[in-house]
Amino acid sequence: MLLVRYILREHIVPFFMGLVFLTFILIMNKLFVVIWDIVGKGIPGGLVLNMLWLSLPSIIALTVPMAVLVAVLMAFGRLSADFETVAIRAAGRNPLALMIPPLAVASLIAVGMVWFNDRILPDANHRLKNLTIDISQKKPAFRLQAMVLIRDFEDYDILVRDIDHKTSRIYDITINEKSTGRTILSREGFVESEGDLVYINLFRGEIHEIDPLDVSKYRKIEFTQHTIALPLDTAFIRKERTYRGDRELSVRSLRERIKDVLAKNPVNPSQNREIARLLVECHKKFSIPVSCVVFILMGAPLAMKVRKGGATGGFGLSLIFFIFYYVCLIGGEELGDRCMVPAWLSMWFPNIVLGIVGLILCIRSR
Repeated sequence: MLLVRYILREHIVPFFMGLVFLTFILIMNKLFVVIWDIVGKGIPGGLVLNMLWLSLPSIIALTVPMAVLVAVLMAFGRLSADFETVAIRAAGRNPLALMIPPLAVASLIAVGMVWFNDRILPDANHRLKNLTIDISQKKPAFRLQAMVLIRDFEDYDILVRDIDHKTSRIYDITINEKSTGRTILSREGFVESEGDLVYINLFRGEIHEIDPLDVSKYRKIEFTQHTIALPLDTAFIRKERTYRGDRELSVRSLRERIKDVLAKNPVNPSQNREIARLLVECHKKFSIPVSCVVFILMGAPLAMKVRKGGATGGFGLSLIFFIFYYVCLIGGEELGDRCMVPAWLSMWFPNIVLGIVGLILCIRSR
């Protein structure tokens, strides 16, 4: 019993250290890859923090299993570097028996993470989507990006050179009205919303128009002020608020959605990808938590074989496996969504590979 407590105690500090470090890294990645599109656009800091908070569950779903890997590699790496595993073997005990307590705890963590991925994560993803919709409604200029052609509006294509998101002012605007073929150019303007409409107020500009029935007829109109009213698709927004994508569904809801798709048209090939995405998401809710057990199975014998570096070496080794697992996860999800590999294989492949490696290492360590 004392040995069991000692082994588990060796995992506690590395686990929480790895959890904090990896979560911080992924939060920074989220900040620079996604949240950068909000900062500096007049969005209150509280909303930015709320977006980070709602993004946290999807990050924790990944970092908890990775923290288990960090803990087992560092703990068993230190035991091996200090020759404690040699002493245990000399006392007549198989060092692999030391894996049993961490395996038991990892199994409990895996069960807890399945519940987390099924109950907490979908609701957080849904709330994050709704928060993004709220921001786009309250800050209509949020939908515009400098030097990017915006086609979000039904009858207009909009291109602006520069945007001040704090004041909603836009500069060097080009607007193409698709129904009439008119092109509107303006030096500056600002965007505001009222009810179900977005108003683009333009100053010092020109309207270029060609008669569609007679292309030889061309007209240019100069203006000092011109306003375009763009209707917001409120019906679409309401639908988006209530509709849940695959990452916003529990396992039960995913299965019900699959049954609904199959019931509507069981032989329509165009729906294969929709079913594949739902199946991939369903398998992902289980495969990532189960990796906690796989990491113990692989990490413990590997750390005992690689004595050099001790706990520090174990941390570096865990980053290598973290990259491998993450690449397999992202790549597998992409292939599974496109029906290029079976949904179950796309999510379980890294577990299968690392599990086989772990079994081989365990057999060789006996």
